[in-house]
Amino acid sequence: MKNTKDINVEFEKLLKDIEIEETDVVAKLKNLVDFIRPGNLENIDLTESKINVLIEFFNQKSEISNKISDEVNLFFIKLKLSNNISKFGILSKNGFGYEIKERFYNKFLPNPPNKGELRYLFATLFKNSDDHKWICNIDDEKWIELFSSIFSNSTHIHSTKKHLFHELLYAMEILSIRIASEEFDHNFIRLDNTILNRDSAFIALQRDVAKFVSKMQDDHIEISSTKLDLKHLEVLIEQCKNQIDKFKKKSVNLGISIAVTYELERLIQIIKRVEDILELIKKFDTKESSIAFIKFFKESAKRNSTRNSLSEVYRQSSRIVAKSITNNISEHGEHYTVDNKKEYFKMFLKSAGAGVIIAFMALLKINIVQSDFSFVTQTILIGLNYGLGFVIISLIGFTVATKQPAMTASTFAKEVEKEEDNMANQDKLIGLIFKVSRSQFASVVGNVSLALLTSFLVAHFIINGSGAILNPSEASYYLKNLEPFVPLFFAAIAGVWLFCSGLISGYFDNRADCLELKERFYHHPWLKKVLGDDKRLKLAEYIHDHLGTVAGNFFFGILLGITPFIGHILNLPLDIAHVAFSSANLGYASTHLQISYYDFLYYLACVFLIGSINLIVSFALALKVSLISRDTSIGNLFSFLKKLVKQMLKRPHELIFPFKNRLDE
Repeated sequence: MKNTKDINVEFEKLLKDIEIEETDVVAKLKNLVDFIRPGNLENIDLTESKINVLIEFFNQKSEISNKISDEVNLFFIKLKLSNNISKFGILSKNGFGYEIKERFYNKFLPNPPNKGELRYLFATLFKNSDDHKWICNIDDEKWIELFSSIFSNSTHIHSTKKHLFHELLYAMEILSIRIASEEFDHNFIRLDNTILNRDSAFIALQRDVAKFVSKMQDDHIEISSTKLDLKHLEVLIEQCKNQIDKFKKKSVNLGISIAVTYELERLIQIIKRVEDILELIKKFDTKESSIAFIKFFKESAKRNSTRNSLSEVYRQSSRIVAKSITNNISEHGEHYTVDNKKEYFKMFLKSAGAGVIIAFMALLKINIVQSDFSFVTQTILIGLNYGLGFVIISLIGFTVATKQPAMTASTFAKEVEKEEDNMANQDKLIGLIFKVSRSQFASVVGNVSLALLTSFLVAHFIINGSGAILNPSEASYYLKNLEPFVPLFFAAIAGVWLFCSGLISGYFDNRADCLELKERFYHHPWLKKVLGDDKRLKLAEYIHDHLGTVAGNFFFGILLGITPFIGHILNLPLDIAHVAFSSANLGYASTHLQISYYDFLYYLACVFLIGSINLIVSFALALKVSLISRDTSIGNLFSFLKKLVKQMLKRPHELIFPFKNRLDE
């Protein structure tokens, strides 16, 4: 680490550079930042020592320090801060496509310098991508002390403060206009048409902000009147927040698209910025406002470091898409978890019913493979077999095991408590995992037991009739496909498709709400001619309520069916392994080969292992999306897994059967 002598030598060199007359103020500020920038991000003590040297230098009020202070103040007086304050860190009105294109251009063909913008100043001073890290590691008090020494030791400080105050007012007025303009957005009107009222919160806020700004620009300001205005604006901001909450609640039943989710997120950011500016105006030129400005400075440094980052756009867009996804499917998750013995056995029976149908679907798939169809025709027929079979299962009211986690995860993420640093409450998350484990155990056992039993009976019936479903080599092939480890990879592929099917279900349910599908079918001119009001209403409600379920199940089957074809195109041996079909295949193959009980138990264990992979992959993907949507994470993965294993060893019985415990409550 450098000693005081080394720092002083470096500082003397800095002074020689900034004393040159031709050097403009931005270049001088850049030299100051280069001086305090640490060579190693962990060496913050050295940076603080250098900041102390600068503070002492400016507080000495020497000729050169006063000159720099004057230049900095005059430069800031000319800066159009309002434009940056009203845009920095807020989602673009033009959407992510425009943002990606803009960042791509700026990354490889940067914008020409605009010295009148705060954004240009940040990009010039803090050019390194990791500058925000050391900036944020410096105490707020130290930054306040440094900025105070630079700005305050100038005769222009009062003009700078006045300029900053008026820029804050102007930024707040600009933002209030943007909020008011959202009143005429057709998506928001669809969710709540009461915002068209003359006295809606959005319009009222803009109207009162305009009055407040006009009053604050007068030479004579009444303190008591200003305090009342500030309180009134705070009330209106709260009403705007309530209106957004109202949009969110109504979107559950009326549907919400990614575009609307994006607009809501942007509107939330704008209202938050207005709230922050109002707080700065209230406490302007006080210690509290200084701390608030430093927070804005640090946040701006973070935004600056990712100004041309395509990965940052991807992260933001992922969160927006995740919010839309979880909103689509979160209302369905409660149907797939069990909290008591009655629900547990009901889940088992519904899954058992599906097991019977799955056994015949597996038999039909075997017949399709054995037939002399082309590979493309075979793919189409297998996809339709799976897709239509799953649709029939869902319409009857039965349940396919492992399909539920894609729906339940969003419900769980909604319930998980957020702690410090946006970390999820690990104990509560473990309790929720136990809950889904119990429901899935009942579902898997239901599917497997009846699929096995049905396949045994069908195989025995055909064999006793002097026929055969499989020849010995085919039976051996199906048993081989149950053994680790390649089938576990195929099980993971099925888990991904399970996750996708949940998204598809949510998407179509959401589209049904957005398009008001029930009303469209009920008022359809042709249906009015052929159906009475009651029958037309029942049909409209049925289509509206089951569109997502039918679409999700059908496309899940198609995805399973086309996987080998995708492998064929990519020249990879791809396939799928699903617990229910694996159990049916075990029944058919073991009956033909007359395997021993020990071998049967071994293959049955392999079936349950496949089911575990199906569940883990689909649930993990859905939970990840849900946590992203709420800007939450599990935290330290090793710590979480350690806690989870500890609880599993402590109460393994609760993984498979509903018992009341403190983590579920």
